[in-house]
Amino acid sequence: MKKVLIGLVGFIIVICGLGYGWYQMSYGGTQYYVQIRQDGEKKIEKSDTGEKFDFYYYHQNAYDKNGKSKMVLFSADHNLKHDAYLKLTYNAKKGVTSWEEVKESQLPSPTAKALKAK
Repeated sequence: MKKVLIGLVGFIIVICGLGYGWYQMSYGGTQYYVQIRQDGEKKIEKSDTGEKFDFYYYHQNAYDKNGKSKMVLFSADHNLKHDAYLKLTYNAKKGVTSWEEVKESQLPSPTAKALKAK
């Protein structure tokens, strides 16, 4: 009975590890930071039911925690406010998977310098 229980616990740990690895590959990524300085490019898209939605696309340089830049493309369902700082999660396979607004004080020092120099 003890061997079966140990085997079951081991199996569960392996499955959880594989699930976590898949999640990180699909949705995890590197953190980048941007400052919104201009309006996004507005595009109207339709859903499968024919309903129309406005999306705003931003194509600009983002900076990692070391101040290195990368050109990224991301979208929002509304035009983002100017001078806002965003933290983006960039996935190598999917591009930007999420973003959230952050305060300037939350920016890593090399990133803040790179954004101000721009």
